[in-house]
Amino acid sequence: MESMVLETVERLGTANSPAIPPEDAGLRDSAEALLRLAHFHAEEPTPALFTALRESPVGRGPLALDRDDALQAAALVDEVVSDLPDRITRRCLAALAADFTAIHHSGELRACPTEGPWMDERVRAEAAASLQRWRTGMETELRRPPFDRLPDDHVAVELAMLAELLDRGRAADAVRFLDRHPLRWVPNFCSRIATRCREPFFAGIAILTNAHLDHLRDRLGAACNMPRPGEDEDDTRRRRWTEGRFPRACTCE
Repeated sequence: MESMVLETVERLGTANSPAIPPEDAGLRDSAEALLRLAHFHAEEPTPALFTALRESPVGRGPLALDRDDALQAAALVDEVVSDLPDRITRRCLAALAADFTAIHHSGELRACPTEGPWMDERVRAEAAASLQRWRTGMETELRRPPFDRLPDDHVAVELAMLAELLDRGRAADAVRFLDRHPLRWVPNFCSRIATRCREPFFAGIAILTNAHLDHLRDRLGAACNMPRPGEDEDDTRRRRWTEGRFPRACTCE
């Protein structure tokens, strides 16, 4: 019964919920922040990326967020960038590249960057079908590099999908998508990365990702009158990454 209700909501959500103009709700800034985070999760560190970060620090711009976990994470990322040599080369990024591989390719950290392994086996097919429905009308955006070479349920792709919903002003749909997909597994993924990765840069990116998703859910939920389902005070406290040191297991464990 639950899956039938969710499928109906996904198919009819846009028709039943008027879009909020992006400029009125400040959604474009959030969309830009999510896209930047998506690229961090999708692309191996390169000199070009870190040169751009030096010119546009994480602590300023769309990724800046006024909450303790995000402020500390942004400071951590910017410190890593500031400590790099004046001339950033692939050699000086070798440790970062190795950590990226451990997170996204080798499975060394036992933290899958895709949704499926975090789901119970009985709901994986349903979740995959749900993602396909959400992708409808977004194929042009999601076929652009680097997202075109990633699985549909990769963390970077789900962040990009969420950014596209915001860019189109579909705030209520963004809430539904958050509840149906990223918030069911990305906080656990981020918690595991933050506590297992070798490089502080990726710990910072993981914490920032969780903070932005959490903040966005609160902000959009209030704007759309869509509170989090069944949340109590303990759930609110658990959203902070520091209390997520015992994340839900995934099948890559």
